[in-house]
Amino acid sequence: MASIVLVGADAALLEGLAQALTAAGHQVLTAASLAEASFVAVAAPPLLAVVDRALLSTAADAHTLGLAPGGAVVAFGDPAAPLPGPVRRAVLAELRLPLERARLVALAAHVAARAQRTGRDATRVTPPESRPGV
Repeated sequence: MASIVLVGADAALLEGLAQALTAAGHQVLTAASLAEASFVAVAAPPLLAVVDRALLSTAADAHTLGLAPGGAVVAFGDPAAPLPGPVRRAVLAELRLPLERARLVALAAHVAARAQRTGRDATRVTPPESRPGV
């Protein structure tokens, strides 16, 4: 399914989310900070980044996470933490976790299906006869 990075300081919450997403067939990595998530994303860009609002509120831009083509950012946490304009526009959804854990799983499946439908799925391989110069 999808490659997902969970970013936040609450290790217990992230572990519970990781278990739910892994059970749904997703590949999940966790990070404690945006810098760590960006470092992890260099090796394998995630399709979905689930990030604590407290961390996003200090970010200048959500695109520094290095998402895969067709990827999205989901915010969770205290809704009182205001998000900067560019970050707010980049966020696909805002969830109250762990209460909306099922919604997160469904959203991850939707983003993965959308990426596959639009041809932005990283696992898709172009047949040799369709490659230019072959």
